[in-house]
Amino acid sequence: MGLGGVALTVALLAIQAGVIKVYYDTKLAETGAPAATPAALVNTTAAATCPAYTEPTECDPAKSPGIEVLHEDARIFLYRSFLSPEECEHIMKLAEPNMARSGVVDTETGESKVDNVRTSKGTFLQRGHDPVIAGIEARIAKWTLMPVGNGEGLQVLKYEEGEEYEGHFDYFFHKEGVNNGGNRYLTVLMYLNDVEEGGETCFPNIPAENGPEFSECARKVLAVKPRRGDAVLFHSIKPTGELERRSLHTACPVTKGVKWSAPKWVHVGHYATAGEQAVRIEQVTQTDLNYPDCKDGNESCQSWASSGECDRNPTFMIGTKEAPGNCIKSCNKCADFFEFKAASR
Repeated sequence: MGLGGVALTVALLAIQAGVIKVYYDTKLAETGAPAATPAALVNTTAAATCPAYTEPTECDPAKSPGIEVLHEDARIFLYRSFLSPEECEHIMKLAEPNMARSGVVDTETGESKVDNVRTSKGTFLQRGHDPVIAGIEARIAKWTLMPVGNGEGLQVLKYEEGEEYEGHFDYFFHKEGVNNGGNRYLTVLMYLNDVEEGGETCFPNIPAENGPEFSECARKVLAVKPRRGDAVLFHSIKPTGELERRSLHTACPVTKGVKWSAPKWVHVGHYATAGEQAVRIEQVTQTDLNYPDCKDGNESCQSWASSGECDRNPTFMIGTKEAPGNCIKSCNKCADFFEFKAASR
């Protein structure tokens, strides 16, 4: 394992423990404060929840009582009024002229393609597009304790009635997915308007009971109703480096009205844009360190495992000690087949 892999594993563990908060605060300071934001676009709603000693333009989301823990172990959080109404309007106005049919990432090739699993329209705003966007990105960095530079450009999505995005991961499964700043580590999904009916974000791998105000799509699993200014934070990678399978999420069909949202994808390392040099960060898991002899036999194993094939097709995926399967690692069965070798690094 290279030094890059060790650094990734250590960084992920440190994030969970909160050890590197000072490091990220320093990184934010190094970027310089974003240019002055017009007074009408300052998020006074969010600022009102900050400690009395905090300036409104320096609101630290990590200290806000507006944050709700939706699932502690999976690290899924809801921040009420993360964006101001004016910020929401600003993003929608920027995006409206450039909206086009949304694509999906092919799990095998990494290429973008149009697929009926995703029927929304969307566009991207460059990182630091203007002072308002830069200010929002700085707040995301404070909340997540991840540098602004680790984020992709803001995507803006619009769902008309009947449009949806079926269950998917933001995590990249194709091997080239780590070529620019490593894999996607977390997502901050912001809602830009109130949706009359439907349009919930739900997590199908987390059972829950919701009331009649939720659509049928979101009735039996952890779900969030889209409300203007709210934001959901969820993690695609566990602190141990493995895929967080509970990050599987769905944009339920809009059954009445329209839905605007804006996801921000944040990588484990710096995401190169605007001519910057991209750096590949290999993903090394705790399993790699403890069971170095445990390998998958096919590049598609992670994708197959994430879709439930370990349970549906255990003979092929896992096998037996006499006839080992092809995807033992992705099915988290290394301990059943290989000797534990604690990393001595």
